[in-house]
Amino acid sequence: MKNLRFTSAGDAAAFLAGDEKVKLQVEEEICCSQLVNNLLKLRMEKGVSQKELASRMGCDPSKISRMEAGNDLQLKMGDVMQYLSVLDVKMHMVFEDITLPVAEQIRQHVFLIHEKLKHLVKLARQVDGDEVIINKIRVFCGEVLLDFLSRFSDSYKKLSVVSGHGTPALSGTVKSGVNTDSECVEKNLRSIPVADIPAIQPPIFSPETSGAAYR
Repeated sequence: MKNLRFTSAGDAAAFLAGDEKVKLQVEEEICCSQLVNNLLKLRMEKGVSQKELASRMGCDPSKISRMEAGNDLQLKMGDVMQYLSVLDVKMHMVFEDITLPVAEQIRQHVFLIHEKLKHLVKLARQVDGDEVIINKIRVFCGEVLLDFLSRFSDSYKKLSVVSGHGTPALSGTVKSGVNTDSECVEKNLRSIPVADIPAIQPPIFSPETSGAAYR
């Protein structure tokens, strides 16, 4: 028994019950409890007890217990919004049409990243003079954003080769004149004053030009 290794909770449950059908039941329950698990995780990370959360929501602790013990299908939207609100967590709903061409799905995510970066620029300008926050933003620019740009450049090169477009345009510089080699990108990012980081302009897009060739 000590040497047994299971690859999932479903496998462990099936072994203990001696019935393979239990695995499917457990996996289905896990699949239907992702939102509940995230709510519970957020509450625990915030260090808030069920009793304290119930007090903030103006309800009985038993309601919080039922929410966290159930599955996603049993949750009410209003309760979820209130639960998150008292934890100071914003809720965003994303409707992703998986029938769209892959290129269009990626484009929508790029636009979302663009909006987040604009918010970061706004924050940087608001806290001008706060060295602690500004240094954290500089770290983001030098590490996270650099990693994103490097991965984007690598994927772009691979797509260019696969699509037969020859030498990728991002093999060192792009049309804007910004060098995409990792060392140069890092050097450029670290030298830019945070408050002067410009907002990224999204490409012009027309649904009629998206095409189905990128599926």
